[in-house]
Amino acid sequence: YVLIFQDQYFIKAVFNTLIYVLFAHFGVMVIGLALALLVNSKLVKSNAFRAAYFLPYVASMVGVSIIWIWMLDPTKGFFNYILKIFGINSINWLADSRWALPAIIVMGIWKGVGYNMLVNLAGLQGVDESYYEAAIVDGTNKWQVFWKVTFPLISPTTFFLFITGMINSFNMFEQVNVMTGGGPMNATTTIVHQIYTRAFLKYQMGYASAE
Repeated sequence: YVLIFQDQYFIKAVFNTLIYVLFAHFGVMVIGLALALLVNSKLVKSNAFRAAYFLPYVASMVGVSIIWIWMLDPTKGFFNYILKIFGINSINWLADSRWALPAIIVMGIWKGVGYNMLVNLAGLQGVDESYYEAAIVDGTNKWQVFWKVTFPLISPTTFFLFITGMINSFNMFEQVNVMTGGGPMNATTTIVHQIYTRAFLKYQMGYASAE
């Protein structure tokens, strides 16, 4: 345990994991709730819209990671194609220590937001309409309705998504192992990736167990 907290790779892994949790997990929660509100409104009622957002969640993480490697390709990738349209130079997303972790965070949000949307939608549809009718009679605006009626009533759903999302975010491994292998220069290594590296690549089982 003394060696672990002197290990720059482990400290970097902890930092990267916390950054991922902060941006990916909370990004998924905010965007998932926003999409659920949109789907629950009269603006969007299409089942195809719901399926389009939920499909990435049920797809294999390894398969999704490979697709995103193609999309982030520095020469023929979709994202660099968009940059070229606006006259911006291509970025080697997964080989640049400044952009590798943000790219994985964006992919994590894209993959997980559909699940959060559907769970939040179930919570929203469980709210009795009489609460909204009473709020309208009291003269509240849309923001007040959301903050004082909707959000408190779906707080159990929010808490469930918060806890399960935190667990999944701290266990993040597959996309890192497939897309970057923890690089470049350990810019994307995580706690679970370090455990895997120590245990199965360096055969330091005791060290991995302590991590």
